[in-house]
Amino acid sequence: MKKIFVSIISILLCATFFISCGNKALKDDYGCFVDYEEAVKYSQKKKLPLLVFFTSEDDDEQSTQIVSSIFRNSSFSDEILKNYAVFHADFSQKVFAKTNVQEGADKAVQEIANTYTNILQKNYQLAMLLNVSNLPAVFLCTKDGFVVERLDDQLELDSIAELNQALSQTQEKLGKFNDMVVLTNKGSAADKVEAIDTLYMATSAEYRTFLLPLVLKVPQLDKDNKTGLTGKYVFATAQAVALSALSQGDVETAVKKYLEAADNSFLKDEEKQECFYTAAYIAATSGSDDYEGILTYLQTAYDLAPNSDKAAAIKDAVNYFGTIIDNIDEIN
Repeated sequence: MKKIFVSIISILLCATFFISCGNKALKDDYGCFVDYEEAVKYSQKKKLPLLVFFTSEDDDEQSTQIVSSIFRNSSFSDEILKNYAVFHADFSQKVFAKTNVQEGADKAVQEIANTYTNILQKNYQLAMLLNVSNLPAVFLCTKDGFVVERLDDQLELDSIAELNQALSQTQEKLGKFNDMVVLTNKGSAADKVEAIDTLYMATSAEYRTFLLPLVLKVPQLDKDNKTGLTGKYVFATAQAVALSALSQGDVETAVKKYLEAADNSFLKDEEKQECFYTAAYIAATSGSDDYEGILTYLQTAYDLAPNSDKAAAIKDAVNYFGTIIDNIDEIN
């Protein structure tokens, strides 16, 4: 199993080439989409579940096994591609090589390199949002891209038979997710909010970012907070948007989203505390030297709910940054 190394992260986050892939969706040699957005569009159009693969072919033994035994299997087209929209992000060195062009290369060659650079960057951000730290990784999603389950946690998926077994074991759960999604568009505004909440709670916390299109609807459906859930989803929106911003290296936006959420009157004090604490954490871990600002966020967080489960840890952080500021003042 291969880790996604920091050197690769740096290459992707520093990429500067961005061009459209044109009207025709790009696919790899196995018939899989290489652009996630195109895969979701196809999935929705054909009303097919979405399968998401992350590999590093030829660089990682398990990834190589998946590519060899599943993608190159003669049954892959009939058994998988006909029944699922399949997205495949490969982070192998041979794919990275496609982003490089020799000096003096013609425009067409340069555009191809730019396209692969763009795709790799977006796919790395997707991997971050899915909390993928090791390769390979395989996910089953609804047609809208809502994550049902990570499949390689069940089996090693070394063959078409094992993949089909994992998919078979997950069909009941997929059906329940599809039913829950349908209910988010039925009934009164309150019914829709309750349905969104049911789906949200059924989704593993690490994959809730992908529910953002539904999460964003809650404050609009329940502007007066009659369900008592509006504050929860203002906070959930901040989490999702901030995580997406962080996946692109945008610390300022991530902090801003939490501070905006904390200003919402529908949030409970402990939720507001979480917003200020998280804003401080993001700023601190990003390397900010605005210790006064970080301390202000932390102190505000503590004061909002001094008896919460997190209050003691926040108080320790307040003391820590207070000491740092005092030491700086002494030096100056």
